[in-house]
Order: sequence, then C-alpha cells, then structure tokens
Amino acid sequence: MSRIPAALRQLLLRLHFYAGILIAPFLLVSALTGLAYALSYPLEDYLYQDLKTVDPGGEPLTLADQVAAVSAAHPDWTVTAVRPPAEAGDSTGVLVDDGAVRESGAVAIVYVDPYTGEVLGDSTTYGSSQAGPVREWISTLHRSLHLGEPGRLYSELAASWLWVVALGGLVLWIARKRRNGGFWRPKPEGRGRGRTLAWHGPVGLWLVIVLLFLSVTGLTWSRYAGENVSQLREALDWTTPSLTVAEGGSDAHAEHQHSGSSGSSVFAVTLLDGVYAAALDAGMSGPVQIALPSGSGSEYLVTGQQRSLPLQQDQVVVDTASGAPEVTEELRFADWPVMAQATNVAIALHMGLLFGLANQILLAAAMIALVCIIVWGYRMWWQRRPRGALVGRPYPRGGLRRLPWPLIAVVVAVAAGVGWFFPLLGISLAVFVIADVAVGLWKRAERPPADGDDEPSVTRRTALATATLAAAVGAGVGKALGSGSHDDGEAGHEHEASAVEPFFGERQAGIATPAQAHALFAAFDLAATDLASGEALDAAAVAANLEALLRDWSATAAALAAGEAPPKAAVDGPDQFDAEAVAAGLDPARLTVTFGIGPAAFAKAGLEAARPSKLAELPEFDGDKLNPAWSGGDLLLQICGDDQQVVSGAFLELRKRAVGLGTLLWVQQGFSSAPSGGTPRNLMGFKDGSANPEAGGALFDERVWAVDSEPSWFEGGTYQVFRKIRMRLPDWSALSAEDQNLTFGRDRDSGAPLSGGGEFDHPDFEVLDASGLPAVPADAHVAVVHDAAMVRRGFNYDYGFLTQGDVSSDAADDGHLDGHMHAEHPYDAGLLFVSFQADPQVFIDAQEKMAAGDRLTEFITAEGSGVYAVPPGASDGGFVGEGLFRS
Repeated sequence: MSRIPAALRQLLLRLHFYAGILIAPFLLVSALTGLAYALSYPLEDYLYQDLKTVDPGGEPLTLADQVAAVSAAHPDWTVTAVRPPAEAGDSTGVLVDDGAVRESGAVAIVYVDPYTGEVLGDSTTYGSSQAGPVREWISTLHRSLHLGEPGRLYSELAASWLWVVALGGLVLWIARKRRNGGFWRPKPEGRGRGRTLAWHGPVGLWLVIVLLFLSVTGLTWSRYAGENVSQLREALDWTTPSLTVAEGGSDAHAEHQHSGSSGSSVFAVTLLDGVYAAALDAGMSGPVQIALPSGSGSEYLVTGQQRSLPLQQDQVVVDTASGAPEVTEELRFADWPVMAQATNVAIALHMGLLFGLANQILLAAAMIALVCIIVWGYRMWWQRRPRGALVGRPYPRGGLRRLPWPLIAVVVAVAAGVGWFFPLLGISLAVFVIADVAVGLWKRAERPPADGDDEPSVTRRTALATATLAAAVGAGVGKALGSGSHDDGEAGHEHEASAVEPFFGERQAGIATPAQAHALFAAFDLAATDLASGEALDAAAVAANLEALLRDWSATAAALAAGEAPPKAAVDGPDQFDAEAVAAGLDPARLTVTFGIGPAAFAKAGLEAARPSKLAELPEFDGDKLNPAWSGGDLLLQICGDDQQVVSGAFLELRKRAVGLGTLLWVQQGFSSAPSGGTPRNLMGFKDGSANPEAGGALFDERVWAVDSEPSWFEGGTYQVFRKIRMRLPDWSALSAEDQNLTFGRDRDSGAPLSGGGEFDHPDFEVLDASGLPAVPADAHVAVVHDAAMVRRGFNYDYGFLTQGDVSSDAADDGHLDGHMHAEHPYDAGLLFVSFQADPQVFIDAQEKMAAGDRLTEFITAEGSGVYAVPPGASDGGFVGEGLFRS
C-alpha cells in the first residue's frame, strides 16, 4: 500500500476501535430496544384483537350513534376524533380527551362495535401508526429509556455514530487483504480473532445499507442533529405539508356539554356521517381519521391513516357551515414535494409500517445481526489482548500526523462540518481526541523515546494537527449548547413533544415545578370604574370582572403552556396587533403561569366572607424602604419559562385581557441559572434554596399547602410572599471571602454550613471553630432563618443604572421618592424573593428575626412587598379560583 492509504487506514482503525468500544453499548441498547419495537406490532395485534376486531353482522350503525354510545358510557370524556372501520371486521375507534397527560403524548381511544353499538373497551393510541400502550411504551424505551429529555441523548448519540461506524467498517473491510475469499459471505477458518472477524466483516457488509438508512432516518427524531435536519428540510422545501382548520369559539351551551367549551358540540357529532360520505366522494379511501371541530366550529379535518404501500396520506377539509357537508380544501399525497414524499416513505420504512409484517421481520433480523456484530467486535477486542492482560490494546496512534498537510486540512474540515451538524458526535469525538492525546503525552513522559525508537517524539506538526482536529470536532459543543429542543412533526415513532408543564391539575404549576430560567411578576389592581361609562363599579360588578378575568386568563395560560394558540381576546380585532406573533414558532419552554389574589381584592369584590383568614397585608419591617409603586396589588401573575421570548409573549397575551377589568400596577423580571442538578446562586455568589425540601415530599407538602384552610374553596392552595430586595453589591464585594461566609453561615463555594457536612445538611449550632467561637455565628443568616417553614423560589434581577426610580412600573410619575436609595446606590440589582408557605406568619416571624439581628440586612434593602393567596389548581376546562365564586 502507498503511504497515504496506509496512514488513512491506521486512522480509521483507531477511530473504528474507539467508537466500537465506547459507543457500542449505546448501539447495543438501541438495537435491543429496536428489536423489541419491531416485535411489538404482532404482539399488540394479538393482545388487543378483542378491541380492534369484531364479527361482521348486518348493517353498521351510523357513526353518530356509535359516538353517542361512547358518550353515554363515558359522559365526562371529550370526543375529539373518529376512526371509522376500514374493513368489515374492524371496530370503530373514537378518540377522546380523558384528562390524562401521558409521557409520549398518547391519547385515549374507545372502541365500539359498529354493528351493535357495544362499547368494547378503551385504551390509548398515538400517531398515525395508531400505536397502542405496548408499542407506545416500547417506543419511548427505544427513544429515551423512559428518562425524559436526558434519555433522548443516548439514542441521538447512537444514531450519530452508527453511520460513522458502519462506513468506517465498510472501508476497512474493502481495503483488507484476504487470500481465501470470504468477502461476501462468512468463511471462518483457523481460530482466534481471524475466525471472529470472518463473521464480523461479511455480516456488517450486508447490513451496512440498513444501518446507514436507520442512522439517517433515526436522526430526524433526535434533539440537536434533528434540529439541523429540520432546518435543512425547510430550506429545501422538503417539509411535510398539512391542512389546518379554523378553531371554533365557545358558545352559550358550552358548559352543558361534557366536553367543555373546547370540545365538539352534539350537533357536530350528528353531522359525522355526512362528513364521512363527503370525504369518500372526494376520493378518500382506506383507514381515515375524522377530527371534529371544537366549540362552534364547522370544519372537519379528514386524514388518511395508511402508512403501508400504497401510502394514503391525503387530507380534506369538510365544512358544514352551509348546512350540507362540503369539501372546501384538499391536499393529496401525490401533490406533496417529491422529497417530502420520500421522507414520509423512509419514516414508514424505519417504523416497520411500509411493508407490514415483512418490514417488521426485516427490522428484527437487522437488529439481531447488529447485536451479533457488536458482540463479535467486543470478542475481537478481548482476543487482541496481550498475554496476561484482561482486555485488548488499541490500534497504534500516529495516523493523523503521517498524513500530508492538504489531507490533514480535508480531515479537519470534514470533522468540523460533521461536528457542527451532529453535535453529540462532535462533542464525543472531541473527547476521544483530547483523551487520546493526553494518554499519549503521559506515556511519553513516563518513557522518553530511545535512539531508534519507531515512534517519533511530539512535534510541532503533531501538536498543531491534533489540536486543530480537537477544536474542529468540538464545534458540536457550541451547536448543542446553543440549540433548542427539536421535535419533528412526524407521527408514529412516538417522540416527546417540546417541554410542557401542564396547566390543569390539583395544584397550580410554578410552585413545585423545577425553577425555570426566566420569570416575570406582574401585579394588577381591579378596575374601580366602568371603562365605557366611567361610572363607579359596585362590589358585584367587581366580582364579575374578577371572575371573568380569572376565567380568561386560565384559558389563555392553559393554551400557551401547551404550545397552542390562545383563544382570541375580547379586544382583538382583524387589524390589531396580535400578541401571538411574539412567540410564534417557539416551543412552550416549560411555561407556567401562577395566579395569586391580594388581600384588598376580597373587599373590593364583596367576598370578605370567603377571604382566607391568614391573608393580610404584610407590615413594613425595620430596614424596609418600600416603594408603593412596587408593592401590593389585587392580583399577581407569576410567569416562568425557559425562554424569555415565550415569557414576554405570555405576559402580553395576559395583559391585554385585563383591559377594562384591571390596571397594571408593576412588573418585575428575573432570571435563574442553575448547574445541572444543582442549586442556583444569587448575585452575592451564594447558593439560594439549599434548605428547600424536595418537591412532592411530605415536608414540602407540610410547609406549602394550606390543607386546613377555613374557606373550603382555598383548601390545597398556598400563600405567596413577593419581595423586591436590592443588594448593596459594591459594599458586599469589598468583604473578604471569610466575612461573606460568616454573614451567611455557609461556605460560598460548596453551600455547606460552616459547622460542617454537605450543602443539604442541617447546621449544627453547637460546633465551635478553632478560636472557640460558634462555627455558625448566632447572627448569621442561616442561624436566624433556618427554622422558617417555607419554600423559596426566588430569581435574580439586574436592571443596571437607573435614570428613573420606577422603571418597572406604569404607576408613579416620579420614582425618586423621599427616603429612596437611588441617589446613594443608583445601580439596581438583587433578588426577587418569592416564598410559598401554608401560613404567611412564618415569613413575618422570619423577617422580624432578620430585622432584629441578621448580618445580611446590612447589605440588602426591601423595596417592594406583597402577599397573595394562591388558589388550588383548576380542573380540565375550569379556571383558577373557580371555587371562590361557587362558595
């Protein structure tokens, strides 16, 4: 061989070796779970045949009658879509919203005998592949090991490396010299590693096309590389087209329907048969799904559900506004862009749908073969071990430095491009290179090369080439860290939706929810006068406005948290700015909206009898310098999310709905950055929230939820305290690290109490330091407030240098209020303190202790304050605070 191919082969051997040793475990898990997924199709057909198949007999009932049978059996479930039977022996599937939120996004489905109307039972389904519970569970295992978003990284790492390992192995097998054939089929001879390789190579050769296909299509569902694939598809117009229907608003009868205002009406169900007939007349055939309109809408979306050959992915919109069903829009699979068609076919093939059982058998066989290749690879590693060693040695280094500079430049350019497009591959390859260089340097430092040693010393050329390659493949690091989560819209290989925190539930979100990166707090006062007439409102009118506002806010927040378009606001017009555009195209980013009601709101609305007795305005504590423009409020919105744009968009949507019902009093914005699995730090550099109990635990529940509340509507709610606390950071930064630690009573870096132990250990106030004094001073912050039964959920803020005291308020004309600190400390940064507790007296007691003797008060000043009753969560279709108006 010439020098260049030999050097390339050595480089490929080393890369193939490291990938096989370190990435093969991920490939093995992916292969085993992929095998289970391929076998889940016949298994699921067998397990659920009593639900999906019936004995044909007579004329089938109308679809409306079949849906009515489901509604009678499950009156509290919302009917959302219907899957008419495609064959005479198939049952009818009625998709419903049962209020459950599932990991994969699957929805409930009820099966009906189309001939008798008997409800056969219910299950779950997801995607156009109509996966049931077994396949849904195995699919999630294959995709993320049921570990959520972090688990998706394993499958992306496997898919990113699969094509590299397959192509590298192919090149090495083609370039290998062999005397007795054995290229196309296994020809094992002799013993040891050569015999194992005789199986490993040919099987990999026959499998390489399948592995490349699975790698490419699998990456479309990945998080980081998948985002690049999605962008490429959009740029080349390869995206899958689809039709949309107009959403119906709520109507006067919405509350009398089991499905709520967002469900379909009884009248919409009665038109199902006519809609189905119109779709069949328009050429729809095979299995279809009919999505019912919501509310007062009149448009039905009929979608072809067949993913096997011939694919039937047509869509039509049937409108009933004129009284008779009429097809108004059509989208045929034949009219899709060619690459969109190819992508859809490829995905169906990857999922085992395109050729039915034959497809599934092919995938299962491929996964078994991949498992064998991986096992043979590890066996060859073991067989390559030196005498007396437990494991084999890697192939020798030095391939890269023996390449000429032009070829090194090509390798670096390719590595950089691959590292950018496949970020996890780039990151892991960078780690391989850096670790390999470090090991090489360490070994050479241990044994300096002797005269005549075949392995040359580290040259400038070697170091430069290796460092350049490491930097190039590390391009994936920045790409991955700067990338948002990606979710391809293709159904079937049931991937997670973008991060969503459910709005509806027993408790409001944003309390036990893991803290997000951004927060916005907005306080409103209820309107005292009518917007149109200017006349004063009586208590009943204020209460009606409060109820309307909470109802509208809840519906809006629920839609935004789910990543859906919110219902139109009363002030919206066709030519007015639409706040939806602010966050258009963005993921929900774990958006939560939490509502609180201030003490004064109950009196204004004539609801004093329903006010929780522990809810009273907070006093102004010693050391406070409260600005009225930043304090109080009848209502508090806490809007949190991992994307500032999403948070701002949600605020704009919610604020415009307060027009005529309430007035914006003040706004504060904060941020929080926590290391993975760690505690966030405040702007003083100390960990904030180390004493919080684990969310969902008994201690958390005891501290937070007002379970023994005297008004029944508030049981399960909590009390929220908000404080804007400015920090004297210039003075604080002048302290030594020791003085800072003594002020908090904790070690700044570790968060551990100065008495010893770990961050989450309780401080021991009996422990003495080397000088014989208490290790945790009695006036240290942790000593003063360590027993406060509350849960903190604060956010940092940094507004910079102020030119006006009330930059975050619409209320005051002049922020330079008497006694305020702006002239002395014009830089405004600190903490937006938030605590939740079952009794606000807990906070008051802790604050009074701090005012009496806490070192920390020398460096902080409260400039805003408020306390609010946070009602329990809303049931699906209801609104937060609904019980207040029913009590």
